[in-house]
Amino acid sequence: MSQNRPTQTHWTSRAERAIPKLDVPSLRSLDEAPAGDERALLTLLVARPFVGLGVFVAMVATGWWLLAPGVLWLLYGSTATALHHLIHGSLGLSPVARHRWLTVLGLLILESGHAWQATHVMHHRDGSDLPDPEGYIEYLSWRQLPLGAFQWRFRIAAWGWRHGTQRRRTTTELTIVAGVTLLSLALAPVTVLPLIYVAMMQLGTFLFAVLLAKGPQTNFGRATTTPLMMVHTRLLGVLLFNHHLHLEHHAYPKVPMARLRHLRPTVETALADENVLHVHLAA
Repeated sequence: MSQNRPTQTHWTSRAERAIPKLDVPSLRSLDEAPAGDERALLTLLVARPFVGLGVFVAMVATGWWLLAPGVLWLLYGSTATALHHLIHGSLGLSPVARHRWLTVLGLLILESGHAWQATHVMHHRDGSDLPDPEGYIEYLSWRQLPLGAFQWRFRIAAWGWRHGTQRRRTTTELTIVAGVTLLSLALAPVTVLPLIYVAMMQLGTFLFAVLLAKGPQTNFGRATTTPLMMVHTRLLGVLLFNHHLHLEHHAYPKVPMARLRHLRPTVETALADENVLHVHLAA
């Protein structure tokens, strides 16, 4: 089966949601391309997931384990954000280092980083007739969403394993995830803490899938006349780890999320004659 154009399935993206190739100026042509301290950004993005893990361990160790799910936003959200940057090569790491961190950070939230890589690359392919195993969840109704969000991690893993270019790495990662899950079940009569962690990660994926399907970047799942949606917010961008800059990210996928806000005027100008829907959040 071709690695470049897998057979179409019910996951095939649709024109009303698939973002087409955007005609925006190249980064090299801009007078002031966004820049910053790459080492500091790398340290922040890679360190945040381990801070979340440390808070979780501290809560468990001090007997506050019932409050541990409260750190899910930091642990899962920051890890998913770091994986996103690794997939796009936004952190200046070598290919070897990227592969290693994709594995390490993916396993931190019991996911296959390389399966995510395979599906996210397809999400950015130009064309509404191509499979979009990551974004298919946008096409589900609210009634279909609970089951679809639960299945999302398993569908991503299966599609990434079948069609990705890193099958050996993906197989290793998925084997470790399955082993950890089975071990947590075996240890449940002795301690339920590993099982709680596994359940937290399943919940994290579920909520992440719901956000992908019905978040502000999809106009909260409402019908639209355009896939081009620009989200405006002041405070909630922090809670969303800058993922509200979805259209800007599709315009400049290799630019770190935190710096995309500097490119918003460029994107707005380039798409001035397009049917762009502006979604304004209260905060």
